[in-house]
Amino acid sequence: MRENILIYGMGISGISSAKTLSKMNFNVYTYDYKKTNIDQLEGYEYSPIYKSEDIFKIDYKYVLKSPGIKPSDELYKKLKEKYNVINDIELSYVLFPQKKTISITGTNGKTTTTSMINFILNNSNIKSISVGNIGEGILYQMYKNDCVFVEELSSFQLHEIDTYRSKISIILNITQDHLDWHKDYGDYINSKLNIIKNQREDDYFIKNHDDPLLKNVESKGINLEISTKEKVANGMYYKDGSIYLVEDGKESHYIDTDKLQIVGVHNFENTMASILSLRAFGLSDKSIKENIVKFKAISHRLQFVKEIEGVKFYNDSKATNVDSTVKALSGFKENVILIAGGYDKKVDYMPMIKAYKGKDKFMVVIGETKDQIKSLCDKENIICYKANTLKEAMDIIKGKMEKGDIVLLSPASASWGMYRGFEERGNEFIDLVNLMEEK
Repeated sequence: MRENILIYGMGISGISSAKTLSKMNFNVYTYDYKKTNIDQLEGYEYSPIYKSEDIFKIDYKYVLKSPGIKPSDELYKKLKEKYNVINDIELSYVLFPQKKTISITGTNGKTTTTSMINFILNNSNIKSISVGNIGEGILYQMYKNDCVFVEELSSFQLHEIDTYRSKISIILNITQDHLDWHKDYGDYINSKLNIIKNQREDDYFIKNHDDPLLKNVESKGINLEISTKEKVANGMYYKDGSIYLVEDGKESHYIDTDKLQIVGVHNFENTMASILSLRAFGLSDKSIKENIVKFKAISHRLQFVKEIEGVKFYNDSKATNVDSTVKALSGFKENVILIAGGYDKKVDYMPMIKAYKGKDKFMVVIGETKDQIKSLCDKENIICYKANTLKEAMDIIKGKMEKGDIVLLSPASASWGMYRGFEERGNEFIDLVNLMEEK
């Protein structure tokens, strides 16, 4: 007898899930108050539900919730009272428990680390696909492919974890983010920690030793650490331009960071986490060292765009939270013209203001948070201009920039409300830079 599954929310993960579950002979029902029939599901068998009250007329083995739907959502709360509500990450483990995975979470650095691990595996002739919060939805990729799955996992995706387990799990850092989605900071932290909830003794947990929230966190498995501040007992640390490996009480030089094509201390953290996960997976040091030096920075993450008459432009649109912008600013010394602001995730922007002070030329703010950030700048005597659009922001900058300045788009905010995603925001910035006439 075919079992019923309801998919609530038809974004990327919902569409991927519908394709997979239809192929696996489930009776697939879908509900999304914004969408009914989905073009991408043409040829797949599924039954859209048009009225929310009709959902409850059917019994489901699972209700699969989109990660974007908040726990405060009224329909979600009603569904939880009657059904087993899970998400696609949890269901991926239920349906495909034998698939090989390396899982990465953290407030910042997830995409770079996921991309780096995936790049090195593929360059080492081990088929690998990035999934989760990156690329196509996880279920359809697992259904179609037999390979290694490098999973970028957000707090939204880890929030519903029950049985999910990964052989190798990484937590890069934890700082305030998405407090508009989570009920409080504690809920956000606990969601991140769910990545090691079900680990066993032979699993690996890689964590950032320098993060105060992670320093004393351990899993049931083998615990490894990374640090850019001090030597660790077991793992890797960075000192004076080199990365060192500490294993079984022995320390050895691993690689000089000037050989890497990515810069910044935060990227050395990402590199160390990647190396440790690949060694845990069983990849040789020879393969890791040969390929890690070939990896380049991903688009929209401190991406150098061009230089116009001595002014350098950097696209850091992927910086969707405060800590990410703080880390971006650490890579520059002075004369930074910062473009910030966007969707309001109910977080404190003062750490960004403090990191900017002393390097500041002036700031231009956009989006919902522009008034909030402008007020903080005024208190700290930082020159700040408000703009309604990114184009307007660039027009302001064009009239005031001088040779030696750095123009940095690092919004510390999500792009929602102005763009469909950070990629669209970053691409517009690149277009505007390319169109800018030289002074």
